[in-house]
Amino acid sequence: MVFSRILLPLDGSVHAEKSILHAGRIARQFGSRVTLLRVLDGDAANGRTGSESIDWRLRRAEAERYLDGLGSDTRLDDVEVRKVLTEGKPADRIADHVRRNDINLVVMSSWGAGGESRFPHGGTAFKVLSSTPVSYLLVNESGARNDASTYGRILVPLDGTHKSEAAAQISVALAAGTDAEILLCHVFIEPSMPRRRPLTETEESIRQRLIECNQRVAANYLEELRDHFCNQHRVRTRLEVASDPVTCLGDVSRQESPDLMVLTAWSESERNGWCRKSILQTLLARVSLPTLVIQGAIEKYGDVTSAGGQ
Repeated sequence: MVFSRILLPLDGSVHAEKSILHAGRIARQFGSRVTLLRVLDGDAANGRTGSESIDWRLRRAEAERYLDGLGSDTRLDDVEVRKVLTEGKPADRIADHVRRNDINLVVMSSWGAGGESRFPHGGTAFKVLSSTPVSYLLVNESGARNDASTYGRILVPLDGTHKSEAAAQISVALAAGTDAEILLCHVFIEPSMPRRRPLTETEESIRQRLIECNQRVAANYLEELRDHFCNQHRVRTRLEVASDPVTCLGDVSRQESPDLMVLTAWSESERNGWCRKSILQTLLARVSLPTLVIQGAIEKYGDVTSAGGQ
């Protein structure tokens, strides 16, 4: 099972709770267990006395009631739920829980009770996602475009590499047993020919022929992927030529209005493909869309299509 253990950190804010719907959707598709994690920000009450200790116990009791209430939340219907309450610095405790409990996926809101910060996402979200190598789903301020129990349209950006196709495999599993449409969007970068002066007519002709060649190859690539997946799913393809993939995907997301974007993150040392982590950080900061980022060894996603809908 790809996402057998999902971690859902919550701080009690309305912003953070927008991630509950997404955790429930994914957990139902993969048969996952969801851990609701509430971190009380601050030191434990050890050694405290008087009113300070009483105040801390009241905060803890309130947090326990909060988690108990979420256990019956309809957005988590038919999902195995575990509740954990701990204390300390939220980012540290969340990252520690990921490492100690072999978490496969972290689902969290970009902003929580702390509101906006100087980080590309909320301070806690940025620190957690930067320090944990697992896959994650980041839910921004807009939350979800619909309240249905499943996704209606899933956008899958591709860069033409085998590794990026792991996102397509995950999307197929998420769409299994539903009427969701999968939009495979191949973005290839325009070839550049750096010159101090404008290109000559011959150079521009070479550049255009290269673009046309790449378009033919990319179109065939998308057709093969569509044929591979379309027997059991609604699959549509879109081919984009762009100098800036971030701006391009921002335009595509606004035009297509998907419920979710799923893509694979490359490490900075990778030379193939454009979806490196640095580009991804910029994309997440600009695109107002819940985004599932696949990280880790791609081999484990090879048979993921058999996991969905069970």
